Amino acid sequence: MPVQSTPAPNAQVQRMHAAIDKVVAVGPGFLRGDVDVQHMTDTMIGAVRDYAEQERTAGGDGLPHGVEAERLHEVLRELLGCGSGFQARRCDAACVARTITFMVDEFGAH
Repeated sequence: MPVQSTPAPNAQVQRMHAAIDKVVAVGPGFLRGDVDVQHMTDTMIGAVRDYAEQERTAGGDGLPHGVEAERLHEVLRELLGCGSGFQARRCDAACVARTITFMVDEFGAH
């Protein structure tokens, strides 16, 4: 029986950053009011789902591998939780704006 290897940690971190970058790219427009909250939360959810699919395709086990991956995994969880929370009417646009403000400040171009 072949042993399934886990993806290289560096590749996992790169995929995580790519997902976060998708959100951060839309974030400033949302914060300016150029993008509506539905589109913003669709982007948040879609970015995390795309990441998860890429991990499955790469043979990942769904777990973060390494310290940086663990930190970024929590960021992805927040994006998914916040986006889906808004869409399930558990929070409001102001809550989404707080999350996106943090994401843009933390991961945007400096």
